[in-house]
Amino acid sequence: MNHRSTRFFISLLITTAWMGALVAITPADHPARIWVMLGGTMPDGLIQGFTYLLFVFGMMEILRLNNRISGEMDAFTLHLLPEKENWILSADDANQLKQNVQQVERSHKFFLTDLVKRCCTKYRLSKSSSEVLELTDAQIHIYRSELESEQSFIRYVAWAIPSVGFIGTVIGISASLEYTSQASTPEGIERVTTLLAVAFDTTLIALVLSIFLMYAIHHLQKKQDDLFYRINDYVIENLINRFYK
Repeated sequence: MNHRSTRFFISLLITTAWMGALVAITPADHPARIWVMLGGTMPDGLIQGFTYLLFVFGMMEILRLNNRISGEMDAFTLHLLPEKENWILSADDANQLKQNVQQVERSHKFFLTDLVKRCCTKYRLSKSSSEVLELTDAQIHIYRSELESEQSFIRYVAWAIPSVGFIGTVIGISASLEYTSQASTPEGIERVTTLLAVAFDTTLIALVLSIFLMYAIHHLQKKQDDLFYRINDYVIENLINRFYK
């Protein structure tokens, strides 16, 4: 679970504090429209509160993966592979590289260290650069699938936020229909319009939050693509192309 329950609990605390602050600053009588829209009135603001919870939780999941990708980028600072021009690697050199990487992995394991280790093992067995290149492509695909599987829950949250907003709209419209018989009175008209406003506010807030969340998801995806492009380029340039043919 990668401590997902802990992140959910923290998200719940943050959302509770946010909603508490909203309710505290929202006047009980004739509150400003902005506070009603944000969910500062109870129980009308419960739907907004639930969308805030999903948003905060989704952002925390994105932050965790973003930090993981940043950590994977740190592997390039270790200079695991020879980067000088005209450096040729033999099978014995590949074995020594593998041993060096194994030493590094005692403290921390990266995608890059795992890939270098596998490539060196493959070259010692096959003596074929083309087979090592095929292994590199297949292994990077596995790493990418691993990270994308962790993002599946984030995508679900991004889908759930506007869905919850629409549910709030349906509930609000249904509640307003109960007062249609009183629409001929000023009090009835006010109640119906208030319920409709609250109903559409839930969708509005949910859509705004989903826009921010989707931007964060796309930024995370780009960072992930940059990571695997850099891993692939680094291994091909400084390892596979240097193997003795």
